Amino acid sequence: MINTMIFDFNGTMFFDGKIQKESWGEFLKEEFKRTMTESEFEKHVAGRNNRDTLEYYAERKISDEELEVLTNKKEQIYCDMCLSRPKEFHLVDGLTDFLNVCLKNGIKLNIATASERPNVEFFFEHLDLEKWFNIESVSLNDSKLPGKPAPDMFLRAIDNVDSIPRDSAIFEDSVSGIQAANGANAEKVILVEDPDLTVVNMPTNLRVDEVIQDYFCFIETLTKRK
Repeated sequence: MINTMIFDFNGTMFFDGKIQKESWGEFLKEEFKRTMTESEFEKHVAGRNNRDTLEYYAERKISDEELEVLTNKKEQIYCDMCLSRPKEFHLVDGLTDFLNVCLKNGIKLNIATASERPNVEFFFEHLDLEKWFNIESVSLNDSKLPGKPAPDMFLRAIDNVDSIPRDSAIFEDSVSGIQAANGANAEKVILVEDPDLTVVNMPTNLRVDEVIQDYFCFIETLTKRK
């Protein structure tokens, strides 16, 4: 029986696709004089860590120092946009209730995100994530593991809460994230879709067990299980 829920964050717990696209678009125009296409967003931005994305647009390897500078510039734009849009800056519908029910039922919870520590701290501060998650257990981009589509970040998130893949469900929104969830051999892979965005073109060879746009259905399922 599944007793562990692992979430990607951006686009899965918080529908920030529009903000992500706008902030990346603004940053790339300023820094690289480039215009990001929808295809590039899906392949080189969504679910990817910043190094992968920045090296794609820079068309070269970048140093750790340059990575930090560029990341800080981009994330400042993103955070400012989040705070300026309180009607958009909130957890996905039904998620808070779902997380509360998970805790009541002894379900283990964790996050596996391509975001760096400062961004994770930003989300914990402004979205009260400490109610359900331990920030020290979160699997984040610390440059020690390969980013998605490699499964390593999910495997670490699962291990950090003393669980195993066959007892885990993974919630994702991107192609690279679903690839990583498949590679981790999770018991269940759930695709979370933002109803305000274009449906992701998911390769047919990837396993997706369920598609959702909110978390209300899982509240009913856990309540019945109890």
